[in-house]
Amino acid sequence: MSLSFHISFNGQCKEAFEFYAQHLNGTIGTMLQYKDSPVTASVSEEWQGKIVHANISIEGVEIAGGDVRPEQYQKPSGFNILLGVKNEDTVKSLFEQFSVDGEVILSPQKTFFSPCYAIVVDGFGVPWKFSCGS
Repeated sequence: MSLSFHISFNGQCKEAFEFYAQHLNGTIGTMLQYKDSPVTASVSEEWQGKIVHANISIEGVEIAGGDVRPEQYQKPSGFNILLGVKNEDTVKSLFEQFSVDGEVILSPQKTFFSPCYAIVVDGFGVPWKFSCGS
């Protein structure tokens, strides 16, 4: 058995996964566009280049994702991706990178459970928590 999760994107899956690969040292596996899939006939020409399925491995954890049509898209809610890192500088660096075009929820700070903790919704709508020592 394996466990992973799937994130729906509002047409930005490719850009998001490339960003995660760059900033989290992830490895992109699949990046399947609609035009190369069996569902190609059911989507508009402008949607052909969007991603029907992708996956990325980050530190042995797989995240899957794909683009959904704007009328089907719902902003992710009810979860955060928690990334535990080894030092405060890494929390601050990731927070800085992920907050570009995103929404700052909690700037990096000391909490009762972490020497440095931050929360941000990245520019792709995905909520992240960065914690030192977790």
